[in-house]
Amino acid sequence: MKIAVLGFEGPLAQATRAELARRGHLASEDGADRIIYLPGSLENLKALVERGGFRRLVLRSHSCAYGSNAKNPGLMTEERVSLLPENAPEQRWLRAEQIACRFSNWAAVRLTNVLSTEEGDLLVRQLAGKAAVSLAGRDPSIQFISLKDAARALVAAAESDATGVFNAAGEGTIPLKKALRASGTMRIPLLKAFHFPFGNETIEELEYNWTVSGDRAMRELGFKPELTTIGALAEFVRSKPGARLELLGKPYDEWGLDVDYIRAWGWWFAFLRKVYWRIEFEGMENIPRTGPAMFISNHRGFMPLDAVMHLSLVLTHTGRIIRFIIIPGLLKMPFLCNFLTKLGGVVATQRNVELLFRRGNLVGTFPEGIRGTFTPYKSAYRLRNFSKSAFARMAIENQSPIVPAAVIGHAEIFPIIGRIHWGYVTKEFDWPYFPIAPPFPFLPVVPNPSKWHVRILKPISLAGLKPEDAENDKLVRDLSRYVQDIVQQNINHMLARRKSIYWGRVLDGTAPVIPPFQRAVSPVRA
Repeated sequence: MKIAVLGFEGPLAQATRAELARRGHLASEDGADRIIYLPGSLENLKALVERGGFRRLVLRSHSCAYGSNAKNPGLMTEERVSLLPENAPEQRWLRAEQIACRFSNWAAVRLTNVLSTEEGDLLVRQLAGKAAVSLAGRDPSIQFISLKDAARALVAAAESDATGVFNAAGEGTIPLKKALRASGTMRIPLLKAFHFPFGNETIEELEYNWTVSGDRAMRELGFKPELTTIGALAEFVRSKPGARLELLGKPYDEWGLDVDYIRAWGWWFAFLRKVYWRIEFEGMENIPRTGPAMFISNHRGFMPLDAVMHLSLVLTHTGRIIRFIIIPGLLKMPFLCNFLTKLGGVVATQRNVELLFRRGNLVGTFPEGIRGTFTPYKSAYRLRNFSKSAFARMAIENQSPIVPAAVIGHAEIFPIIGRIHWGYVTKEFDWPYFPIAPPFPFLPVVPNPSKWHVRILKPISLAGLKPEDAENDKLVRDLSRYVQDIVQQNINHMLARRKSIYWGRVLDGTAPVIPPFQRAVSPVRA
């Protein structure tokens, strides 16, 4: 097969020609029936497409074309739309793809950060240097691909006739801070207000993750990288003075969970649980010790502190980490973004939940959503409609039991007594309004030290249900309302026993008797 490599002449072009030769192809421009184009000039690409005279066009593109955005779920597939701002320098990759797709037999390979400084990736240049500028309060998960694997991906696409966009990245991810530390590069955190352009890239690339899934390339191109993200990085920095290769000896969680980070905060979480909120709990034996399960609870408190306390309680007494699925708006806040992702938070998407369940995780969610958090105090313990949440559908699809929890006491830490409708807050953080919750605005925002009571209920088995039952809307609504009813009954039961929001016991092992969930049977028609 005669294949031409055109466009930008750099290490990747050379590695691609070497890979072509290794596979027995002739790398020549004369009479080539297939072309690999590495931008380069977009005008030259346009002229090439208009001229034609070849059978196949493969474009080297970049996974940063998806955009660095809080809404990115991580491990994005090719169906994901780009969230790049219109004026972003990285738009050049999308413009190149728009030109290439005019050719009928085309493919674009979106490579992640190629580990060669001459290929121009901002992250790679920073890793190769002595110091690197990053955004304060941000530590996104990142990916790399070795030069050889990048060339292999391009050649695999040239050999195929599969069309469209394909992602290519080393398997796994690594947090940006760990990558800088492992490479011996001093990190200089910078507030975004003081950011500045970096040539053809902007510092926004370092704000959120834009990690991708290579499943389609493996399935349709037969491409699988020889080196993982960590393996490729280790090879790249091996000879760099000050590199700490021991930090690259273990895999990292693909969404950013950091067990060491949780342990470092353990003393503070224990203080909040045992001293500040004096949390009384029961039913910890109802948490499955292994296997996938869905943990749900009522959600109050204005800030996601109840999620943190649930995580701390369950981890302390069972050793399991609840992987809470979270809304993107929470990740827009620096430092809070880091905090939530390192505690195991994962952006809520159906695919992410499926992956978490497939890997045997305890997945946590609050069916009332963000509006549950913002419930005015006068209605604090009246649950919002659970059936608007997809938790029941996800549990059925993934055949995972549901573990409900009922909590009182957390609504008092920031009791919402008023609201300000503020367009900026709604747009930027997905909040329905800006809450007025004492002591704000008179004193610093310090949570009220109310006493919490947490009752974890028996798992709701989905035995008898099949994954396809998730398409039965009535069944999903019935299960959602059943879960809501038993949580509400237990909240009411605990509230009736509570004498004070600051002290006293509520739990003694007794709870309302709840009948098991019964699937409604459709009447038989004559």
